[in-house]
Amino acid sequence: MKIIRNEKHVKLRARIGQWASLGGMAVLGLGLVISFTRPQWIGISLACLLMGLLLSQIGLYHTKRWVQRPRPDEVLEKALKGLDNRFELYSFYLPAPHVLLGPPGLFVLRVQHQEGQITCQADRWHQKFSAARFLGFSGQEAVGNPTRAAQTEAQEMAAFLANHVPEEAVKVQPLIVFTNDKAELSISESSIPVLPYKKLKPYLRGLGKRGLSAQQRERLSELFATRVV
Repeated sequence: MKIIRNEKHVKLRARIGQWASLGGMAVLGLGLVISFTRPQWIGISLACLLMGLLLSQIGLYHTKRWVQRPRPDEVLEKALKGLDNRFELYSFYLPAPHVLLGPPGLFVLRVQHQEGQITCQADRWHQKFSAARFLGFSGQEAVGNPTRAAQTEAQEMAAFLANHVPEEAVKVQPLIVFTNDKAELSISESSIPVLPYKKLKPYLRGLGKRGLSAQQRERLSELFATRVV
């Protein structure tokens, strides 16, 4: 299994999280000092409070996704460990964040890292209400619509291939992968396969090895290598 990850992308967002968190605390502290020493500056104090909260939320979001270990991309790496070197996982280099190339085909892995009770019925998603998430204390965004997001990523990847290798008729297959062990999934009638990360490797192995020829994999691998800088 080959892992090709954009470490610069990861480190930059980790630094954003760290600096936003520090900046948020500093601005909140400034607002608190102003409220005690210059009560007549109530407008400035409130502005500091709002700005500090915003920076803190940005910091919490980025820290949870890019600093806290294991990161979702590291969970994918763990889930795919044991596959041979014909498989290549590209993270943060291509139009879709996570792209897997291998004998079964070309896959866009739509990573979801939410926890709690999550249901999907006929491509309609619902996540059980959480007060912490609603108030923004968890640093975790709502589940949204992973089906639509996965379809969009697959379309962007397909457009990229059409522009660069129009002669290769390669189908881009989207998969939705939940990387949080605390996710409780209830899936019914999903148009896109939805998998907890522990079932990703068995799913791929169950597809067999007839998705792409060795020549197609080599051609795509050469194309993707041009994006790795």
